[in-house]
Amino acid sequence: MRVAILDDEPLILEQLKYILNQFPEIELVWESTSSLDTLGHLDEITPDIIFSDISMPELNGLEFAERVWEKDSDIRIAFITAYGDYAIEAYRVNTIDYITKPVTTQKIRRTLEKINKLGMPVVRQGTDETLDCIIGRKGEKYYIVKPEEGCFIKVVARDVFLVTAKDTYQLNHTIGYWENRLKQSGWLRCHKSYVVNIYQIKEIYPMFNSTFNVRTRGCDEEIPISRTYVKMVKSVLGM
Repeated sequence: MRVAILDDEPLILEQLKYILNQFPEIELVWESTSSLDTLGHLDEITPDIIFSDISMPELNGLEFAERVWEKDSDIRIAFITAYGDYAIEAYRVNTIDYITKPVTTQKIRRTLEKINKLGMPVVRQGTDETLDCIIGRKGEKYYIVKPEEGCFIKVVARDVFLVTAKDTYQLNHTIGYWENRLKQSGWLRCHKSYVVNIYQIKEIYPMFNSTFNVRTRGCDEEIPISRTYVKMVKSVLGM
């Protein structure tokens, strides 16, 4: 279950992280104090559920939930708030639960149990299956590329591209979608805009602020490993 958390109070975020980390079925993929920033990264983080505060300065939780619904109607919202005034209105915007502060492990457990009882899809279809091929587009033509032939996938101005040693193809779906579909084939998220095929990596070299860059076989483009993903990449590659 891919979970994002949103609250304009950093201390509440830390409390939520501590509680959610007690549930092995949860993968915490995003945390933020900004509703607008979260909306801007929604296509990349692809959460199943967002635990969101209602009272926030940029977009309140109800406005945020409406925008989420417009982007991806499969994402469920669990509101977390100190006030009960919004409860009725909250259930009109794709809300799975309404949790009053203080947040406790028991309250989160009840929310997860509610999701299970309702049989809601909290794992996106096919994310754990090995992908046999990638369909890419060049102009009016479509091409079939084997996952092992790809070097990396990148986002450029909201468009998603597959890069091989020989060519570049435009893809449908978000980079978060491809991260999930290709993880069983040795692909790894290394940056908010890049997913790389670890079997195509030729060299990794350090940059500033504890970050790294990567080059793949047959490609000159430098692929950044951002600080967010450095620890995970090092662990997977045994660095």
